[in-house]
Amino acid sequence: MLRPTLAALLLSILGAVPTLAQEHQGHWFGEGEGEITLDLTHIESDIYAISISTVVPISDMAGCGGGIDGEVILDSKGGNFFVENEDYDPGQGETGLNRRYCEISLTFNEDGTLTTEEQTGCLYYHGAACGFSGVLQHDAAGI
Repeated sequence: MLRPTLAALLLSILGAVPTLAQEHQGHWFGEGEGEITLDLTHIESDIYAISISTVVPISDMAGCGGGIDGEVILDSKGGNFFVENEDYDPGQGETGLNRRYCEISLTFNEDGTLTTEEQTGCLYYHGAACGFSGVLQHDAAGI
């Protein structure tokens, strides 16, 4: 009796990973602190390759752009993406412009959107007039 129950539980858990991967991987786009695009590619289990870019077109004000990529661990609610800053100087201590990590939180919302929120330390990866915070839609949302 216990073995069939454990087998069913294991199958339901293992079956949930591909569903999450299929639901969240792909191309996301939207606006916030610039026009933001984000690509998620499922690697294995709960690990995804991530690429985020932001751009503010050149107008009367200065334009801005940047990007960052790496790997992130995600669950059904989201996760936090960390990338170590190349110009971090441990001898200077952490300050507003000298952060060890760029951190971006990702939240999958009930309405099918993805909220990205730049937490700290990401200025190295984009200009001062833009950022990685915004609300994004999946490119398959209109289907």
